[in-house]
Amino acid sequence: MNESQTDIEHLQQKGELRYLFVKVGHDHFGIPIDSVKEVIELVETTMVPMCTDVIRGVINVRGSVIPVLDLQSRLGLKSTTPYDKYSCIVLYDFYDQSLEESMTLGMLVNSVVSIEFIDLNNLESSPSFGSNIPRHFEWKMAKINNKLTTLLDITKVLNVNEINSSLKHEQEQFFIDYCQR
Repeated sequence: MNESQTDIEHLQQKGELRYLFVKVGHDHFGIPIDSVKEVIELVETTMVPMCTDVIRGVINVRGSVIPVLDLQSRLGLKSTTPYDKYSCIVLYDFYDQSLEESMTLGMLVNSVVSIEFIDLNNLESSPSFGSNIPRHFEWKMAKINNKLTTLLDITKVLNVNEINSSLKHEQEQFFIDYCQR
């Protein structure tokens, strides 16, 4: 068992979870901090041809090529906010079971708001309506400073199979439209 797993279990025994809160568009969301590798300033991405707007591009971080997801686009936010000097990329390590591989992805966010300890007693189920994002991306709602904030189900947000499937569909549609000209 590694150190971070021990820390998580210790926090869960104490009845707390740690989350990184970020601003995406006009909304705030919580990301589990246990697999956040680092937060870096916004750098120019290299566009990948034939990718959807969910894939912002790739960046080079200390010799590793890392794909960057535009979280506003991935969450399907209707009202988007331009990125600025406060925008950053959250590098997130995770294990993709379908690929049986550990990987790092970058998530482009408008800003980092805070790191919070969340008491498990302050978690509530997300409502079945009224959300700005697809319900399957939501894990729970956290009550922090008398305000409810959505905690993301990061395994669903970073579902590589779903992202690749969407990309493949858009590429196929592009070629169908192109051939019909």
